[in-house]
Amino acid sequence: MDYIKLNKRMWPIALLILVALGVVIHRQYMNEFPAFIHAWSQTDRYAIAVGFLNNDFDLLHPETLIYNKQFPHWWKHASETTITAVDLPLHEYGVALLMKLFGTTSPWVFRLSTFVVAMLGMFFLYKLAFKITNDWIKSLFVGIMALASPVYAYYFAGFIPGVPALSFAIAGLYFYLKHLDEGDRCKYFSISMALICVAVLMRMSFAILLVAVVCFELLRVWKKETTFGNKVPGVLIAVGAVVGYMAWNSHLRAMHDTVFLSGLMHADSWDETKELILQAKNNWFYQYFSERQYKIFLVLVAFVFLFGKVFRGRKTDRRNKSLPLWLFWVIYVFGCILFLFAMAKQAPDHDYYFIDTFFLPCLMLLIFVLNGLNNVSSIKGAIIFLMLIGITAEDVLIEDVNKNLKDRRDYTDRAYITSQNFEGSEEFLDSVGVPKDAKILALYAYPQNAPFILMNRKGYTEMWYDYDIVEKGLEEFDYDYVVIENIRYEKEYEYHKHFLGRLVRIADNDKVSLCRYADTIVCNSVEEFFEDK
Repeated sequence: MDYIKLNKRMWPIALLILVALGVVIHRQYMNEFPAFIHAWSQTDRYAIAVGFLNNDFDLLHPETLIYNKQFPHWWKHASETTITAVDLPLHEYGVALLMKLFGTTSPWVFRLSTFVVAMLGMFFLYKLAFKITNDWIKSLFVGIMALASPVYAYYFAGFIPGVPALSFAIAGLYFYLKHLDEGDRCKYFSISMALICVAVLMRMSFAILLVAVVCFELLRVWKKETTFGNKVPGVLIAVGAVVGYMAWNSHLRAMHDTVFLSGLMHADSWDETKELILQAKNNWFYQYFSERQYKIFLVLVAFVFLFGKVFRGRKTDRRNKSLPLWLFWVIYVFGCILFLFAMAKQAPDHDYYFIDTFFLPCLMLLIFVLNGLNNVSSIKGAIIFLMLIGITAEDVLIEDVNKNLKDRRDYTDRAYITSQNFEGSEEFLDSVGVPKDAKILALYAYPQNAPFILMNRKGYTEMWYDYDIVEKGLEEFDYDYVVIENIRYEKEYEYHKHFLGRLVRIADNDKVSLCRYADTIVCNSVEEFFEDK
């Protein structure tokens, strides 16, 4: 068969390779409870999925499992419900449906759902790369580089909404390129708007892509490449959906508070901005991509300058007067930079913001560079390149990914210890007659939603040691029981005996204790607390 014809039919093999690579990366972690880096955010998202099981799948009233939320009262105020403001949790809703179908809320359901959506994203990334390069080997390589990004590898079978949102964004960008390259057909533009709109609703930071597309279209109108009138309905529907949900989210925040950040976190000065960005670079630069990935990219750039043509245009019959795709990329990157400034205080501690912003532009840049190299033109050449990719993926990229995933798992991590201590706590509470609708105050358990997922109950979180926050919760919240990890009681008694001395142990399972809170101190030592009554 002619290789050029075969080239266009290779996407199933490429997808199979990418899926197999994804399975290899995450096979041993697929039922792991969220812990380690950003366990807090991950368990909050996990709790939203469980929340849909509790609220009969009411998409417009998402909830976690805690009544006292972080914002705006810093856990000191308890709402009447566990409803929370949050970006539209479409993926969590789908996870909840799968949990209902499979009859379990085990972590593997959430992880598997994210993995499947991530692989769909890799399929459209392949299609996007192929649309530009017209070469399946190059397109496959882009997907491999994406999966081998340490930060993306950590989350693409996890709980962070940026991964499914990214998949929709990539699909939307692919259809936008079809719109540009196939006769400016409005059908593809409408599909693109719909997919990007979903990405924005799931993760508001993807509004950068939506704005970039609209700006590029307006530039094309100004250059008289296209008209905008027939695209106005698609843009208005997308923008209207986003603005409408933002208004609804604001209503939820005012009525019920929220466990999620809902405002900008810019620095207070230019010097602070530079310092925060430098911290982010020091913390995450080799997590965005590995050191060897950066070296591979530099080698590719060198090859382009030596043997190829830099930033060749899309393979299209459109005339040279058309605006180049790299101009769209510049607009997109500029938007990402503005977002970085707007959220500078978050950058040093949140690696997954990279997935929401610069990750897709970086992949586009890789596609542009690869497009500057000559395409593989024969089956023999394809086999040689596949062998090179295989060696690179196995010995270079996957080795880095596996090491990174292991390095991110610190088994002395507080979140991991909490998850281990609360494992089996639902059955423990059931066995001692604690009703499912009992409100539990989880004392010193971190992060906020983790113990409640494992207890399968709702309640109040007191995960910090701040005297005023803990005192207010213990004295004022309407809870039925207090639960504390045994190891935490032992370690903290001398520092917090004013509170811990008032706990009356009802039962324990050697890992956590079920207690009531007394009016006065009833235990004068750790030994007295644990002695048989």
